[in-house]
Amino acid sequence: MRFSVLGVLTVRHADGGLVPVRRRKHRQLLVALLLRANTPVSGGHLTESLWGAAPPPSAEQNLKTYVHTLRKLLSPDDPRSAPITTHGAGYLITLRPDDLDLLVFQDLVRHGRRAAREGDPETACRCFEQALGLWRGDALQDAGGSGVLDRAAGHLTEERLSVLEELAELQLHLGRNAEAVSRLRAAAAGHPLRERLQRQLMLGLHLSGDRAGALDAYQRFRKALVTETGLDPGRDVQELHRRILTSGSGPVPPASDRATRPAGPRPEPPRQLPRDLAGFVGRAEELVRLRSLLAPWDGGPPHHVVAITGPPGSGKSALAVRAAHAVGRDFPDGWLYTNLHGATPGLRRLEPLEVLGRFLRDLGVSPQAVPDDVDGAAALWRTRLDGRRVLVVLDDAADLAQIRPLLSVPVGSTILVTSRESFALVDDCARVRIGELLRTEASAMFAKLIGAGRAADDVRATGRLIELCGRLPLAVGIAGARLANRPRWTVADLVERLEDERRRLHELEAGDLAVRSSLAVSYDLLAGGAHPLDRLAARTLRMLGVLQVADVTPLMVAALLGGPAEEAERAMERLVDAHLAECDEPGRYRLHDLVRLFARERAALQDPEETTAALNRVLDFYTATAVLAGTLLRYPSHGLPEIDLHAVPAPLTSREQAYEWMEEERANLLSVAFQAMASPGERTVRLGAALAIRLHWHLLYGHHVSYMLTVNRRMLEAARRLGDRSIEALAHNHTGVALCARLQLPESVAHFERHLAISRELGNAHGEQRALGGLARSCFEMGRYEEAVGHAEAQRVIARRIGHSSGEYYALGIIGEAYHRLGRFDQALAVLEKSLSLSRRDGNVYQQGSELEALGELHLSRGEPALAKSAFTDALDCVRTIRMVAMESYLLLGLARSCRLLGELDQAAAHAWQAVETSRGLRDSNTEQKALAEHAAIEEARRSSPRRAGPPQAGDPERLRLAR
Repeated sequence: MRFSVLGVLTVRHADGGLVPVRRRKHRQLLVALLLRANTPVSGGHLTESLWGAAPPPSAEQNLKTYVHTLRKLLSPDDPRSAPITTHGAGYLITLRPDDLDLLVFQDLVRHGRRAAREGDPETACRCFEQALGLWRGDALQDAGGSGVLDRAAGHLTEERLSVLEELAELQLHLGRNAEAVSRLRAAAAGHPLRERLQRQLMLGLHLSGDRAGALDAYQRFRKALVTETGLDPGRDVQELHRRILTSGSGPVPPASDRATRPAGPRPEPPRQLPRDLAGFVGRAEELVRLRSLLAPWDGGPPHHVVAITGPPGSGKSALAVRAAHAVGRDFPDGWLYTNLHGATPGLRRLEPLEVLGRFLRDLGVSPQAVPDDVDGAAALWRTRLDGRRVLVVLDDAADLAQIRPLLSVPVGSTILVTSRESFALVDDCARVRIGELLRTEASAMFAKLIGAGRAADDVRATGRLIELCGRLPLAVGIAGARLANRPRWTVADLVERLEDERRRLHELEAGDLAVRSSLAVSYDLLAGGAHPLDRLAARTLRMLGVLQVADVTPLMVAALLGGPAEEAERAMERLVDAHLAECDEPGRYRLHDLVRLFARERAALQDPEETTAALNRVLDFYTATAVLAGTLLRYPSHGLPEIDLHAVPAPLTSREQAYEWMEEERANLLSVAFQAMASPGERTVRLGAALAIRLHWHLLYGHHVSYMLTVNRRMLEAARRLGDRSIEALAHNHTGVALCARLQLPESVAHFERHLAISRELGNAHGEQRALGGLARSCFEMGRYEEAVGHAEAQRVIARRIGHSSGEYYALGIIGEAYHRLGRFDQALAVLEKSLSLSRRDGNVYQQGSELEALGELHLSRGEPALAKSAFTDALDCVRTIRMVAMESYLLLGLARSCRLLGELDQAAAHAWQAVETSRGLRDSNTEQKALAEHAAIEEARRSSPRRAGPPQAGDPERLRLAR
């Protein structure tokens, strides 16, 4: 199957037959998936792609229906074989590289750019021409309409124009001026304000001998630009215009030919670049960008300041040297280089005047003539560079102050600087940020160091080592050097050592190279900084080592530091600028794994009382916010006295905000709870247990059963260490609930019995009735219906006595379900309706959903599919209101059965397939198999009974049997 998005969306079968995708929403959905082919796409992104920032209430359900329809369109005979699959809470379309024109375009562009870098312009031209030939019009022209897709179309158009411009540069370089002008005319007409395109057209026309056409092109561009923006063309275009005017009928002189060059002999141009590393691998995209900035293809002047920034150990210096060597021939007047020692352990960093003096002497200024003040030296520096094309590499700058006097260089020369700082405040500075290597790049680097055969002997161990090194070049290089010096070690031997987080930084040392010392320099620069914000950032990094979490927010960091959130955010942003933290999305920060281990080492040097207090503040904040979220979400009470909390919770004001906070922070909440319950301090352990208790209902509603088991087993251990029988009892209950959800029923009964025994021992009536409810549910699931009724009746008596209404109607619900299974349909109906009435009276949406589901099942058994459908529909509304995804698949299955019996086979099939997808997302194989069986029954109904569209009659035993 072939897909095309570079123009009108088209889908074709392998035999060339067209697959019509007529509805706009279906086209938008398909395009949203195709734009991220072979990558999972979240449901939220797809929703925004279809409806923008204000989706309708039914968006989630509509999205599932659209996916189901698309699968049928792409694979009518077997929708399950369609290339669209469910992936967690989103979807994935899996394609081969030649199945989608966008993938082919991107591959051709990559090959073309690689050929251009390697000095093969003919191959590059062919690749670019083939890539542009795939376009059949404007991108996504019949599938736009939302902000997400319109922005994507804009990005694709920008990439198309960039490729066209790169092709034109190559063609002009090769003297294929007519070919270049042919493409450029049409593109320039369509984009009259695009400066680079207009400049290329001017140059191409003049090189083709059409000087008048080139001058006319300039006037059209200038008029359009002034009319639309009030601005004149940029300096490069004006300079080209001047050169065309003064060139007569001859060719335009090269940009490097300057009449203003000073007369007289010059010393031999300096050639100071360090040797290019033979083992350098990767950074292909960064090198392309650096070359385009330092030596533009169109012969224009280089960008005057280019900064390579990144975290310690990311290979900034090696990349700068590689890029400088690649463009060296474009700077005939010299290559200046110095290591500023801004982050070199044990060495004093160079001062600006020292660097200026050294460079001036290298450019032929006598030592006596070098000014002894920074301003004078900087002025002479600019004078000496005027009229020259010099490449200046400033390696390892500590900060902007260290290099500011050198940055103002005349046009034609350029400064290439590397630093751990962001250099965001430098005027007209092009920043190229680097971080981790790609996995393939890191593997190639490692193989070069130890030998490809040795690296390939254990591919899994090699891959694991690369990840343990965080794909940082310094760490990978040290690991490779250690193995190269230890030929008897296998890769797995070093992996075993690196797996121990306490030893990892120690293992990543070789000679005078060490990841720890590299990180320590950045930390020490902050800790010893003159600005209070630097010192706060250093303290923040230390304290982050206290926590065992994947990422942090300003509110969490504020709790950790015991200060305001605004101050915490500024500290985190300072760490981002120093490349010691990363910000993947607004308001969320994370540490690279090796930085996290360094922070943990620093935290271990702190006063234990200070680190314990910091952890407790975070626990206080998390637990207080979880309490507020639970209140907003109307989660049931756990029946224990509340722990004394001192923190101000996050500002949650709605059910939606509460749910989003619980979901976004779920991994961190669990991690901090685990950490706390394993701690020695009683207050910390109790806070951890309190947090774990508050997570119970959210984990249950989301069907996160594995997490429920893990966290409650940890809570059970903590309760026994504390000697707290109340917490122990509740841990048994929560463990029983998780085991019951997994249908590990004998084990669940054992935990509910322990909960019951401890509750009776403590005289805790609330705990006793809750344990009886758990036993009733487990017995029901085991088919022991009479026992279930007995336990539920006992629960109901206690719940009524203590005024716990939700316990009463929970018990009634189980009694009603048990009566149903015992064939006592009328009694079951009366009890379930009573339970539903009570839960509606109290506004207990969770229990309403449960009772409506039970009523739906009962109505099916009574041969009342219309009533069943109504009950299941209302139940689905309830569970979606409270985001209880664990019940959705059951209810969708019930709806599928009801619709099948009503003869609504299309609806039935859609519900059945949604049940399959939902249960797969929850890894609920039991419900998935039932839903697949129902889907098969629906297809059988299509084939065997196409005319039977009404509900089953009381005398229709076969259809009643199927309903059950």
